[in-house]
Amino acid sequence: MTASLFRRGALVAAALVAAAVAGTGGLAPRATPPEAPASGSTVDSAGAEGGSNHSAPAPLAAARLAGIVERALADPRLMGTTVGLSVFVDGLGEVAAHQPDLPLNPASNQKLYTAMAALAVVDPGFTFATEVRSNGAIQDGVLHGDLVLAGGGDPTLRAHGRHSLDDLAAALQRAGIRRVTGALIGDEGRYDTQRRASGWFSWHVPRLVGPLSALTVDRNQYRTDPAFVADPVPANLRLFRAALARRGILVAGADISGRVNPGSRTLASIRSEPLTSVVAGMLTRSDNTAAELLVKEIGFQVRGRGTTAEGLRAADDALAGLAVPRRGRSADGSGLSRADLRSAREWRRLLQAARAQPWGGRLAASLPLAGRSGTLGSRFRGTAAEGNLRAKTGWILEGRALSGYLTTAGGRPVVFSVIVNGTHPQAPVVGAIDDMVAALAAERS
Repeated sequence: MTASLFRRGALVAAALVAAAVAGTGGLAPRATPPEAPASGSTVDSAGAEGGSNHSAPAPLAAARLAGIVERALADPRLMGTTVGLSVFVDGLGEVAAHQPDLPLNPASNQKLYTAMAALAVVDPGFTFATEVRSNGAIQDGVLHGDLVLAGGGDPTLRAHGRHSLDDLAAALQRAGIRRVTGALIGDEGRYDTQRRASGWFSWHVPRLVGPLSALTVDRNQYRTDPAFVADPVPANLRLFRAALARRGILVAGADISGRVNPGSRTLASIRSEPLTSVVAGMLTRSDNTAAELLVKEIGFQVRGRGTTAEGLRAADDALAGLAVPRRGRSADGSGLSRADLRSAREWRRLLQAARAQPWGGRLAASLPLAGRSGTLGSRFRGTAAEGNLRAKTGWILEGRALSGYLTTAGGRPVVFSVIVNGTHPQAPVVGAIDDMVAALAAERS
């Protein structure tokens, strides 16, 4: 591991803070041109404006925070790994950095990029619609024609229970339909039929993400056979046929893939929760399928094509408005791809810039809360980070990540990113990351 860089111009006045850095083992920060601290009001971990009276002068506080990171980077649990790190504190600037511009695989921190782009370009009240349509006439309970199940990219549609195919079948029953003379058609035409993104391993689908389709049921992860992975629409149609049968609706024709005919009318529909709720669920649970469908929806709405490639181009264009220098690259929306590369400093700057956006508060509030929710629900309990830190986790076989917001015990808002590559599944890297972040949260200066 190369030597860490600690960035704060005021630290050159080492004589003023010598006592404070005694606990760093005598490791002197290397002076580099400081990144300017944030101006104006501060923003706390939940995205709201705030501030506090700090008991320590800025150089002292910066040195103490830098010392925490320096000690953490010497943790033997990080031995043999590659660490990228950037820590920014409001009013102090970037107090610590280690290989901050090195492109690393971000794992599920990639979902931050997807979330930011979705919140920036898609109407927050947008809902994914799944419709049942037909251009046939209904006479005495008989639909003379085909019945089309048209997927709208909804990653939350289920087979049973709330917000499900059962609900659609019930709506048709209430409309008086008992029999369909034609075929049952599955329409996934809102998006393309590419079932995976570049840089995925074969075992990712459907173990970690369903085969991608605008017609998705139970995240398309309820079967693992090759036929389903290649095309989930026939299986999803069988689920719908079974839901219809339970409501006493029989379909005479076969199950086929196709498109809605022009002039068809909607017989039943079901809509997801608003976009903001879908994004929150994606971030909190680290939902890979939701992330990938969100990228395709961004492409559909902004560039007219529901593909991963167009969605990522639209995301790049949208986030260019944050004025953050971006050298990383995206290959998917979830972070499963080993072709995703972005530096810790870039992630930190994106999170920092997001706070000034109209959607910045929503983004922060959608992140898992340490010790309380989602992928951080069992982490940081009993520490100063519990109920304070909001951050996106990342976990792949050879990498771990954590990026987000916290407020120190001394009332200083922090934006940070730490990406670790070169791990293995049993490596205790998460513990090392958590101990460092908890120590930052506990700092009172």
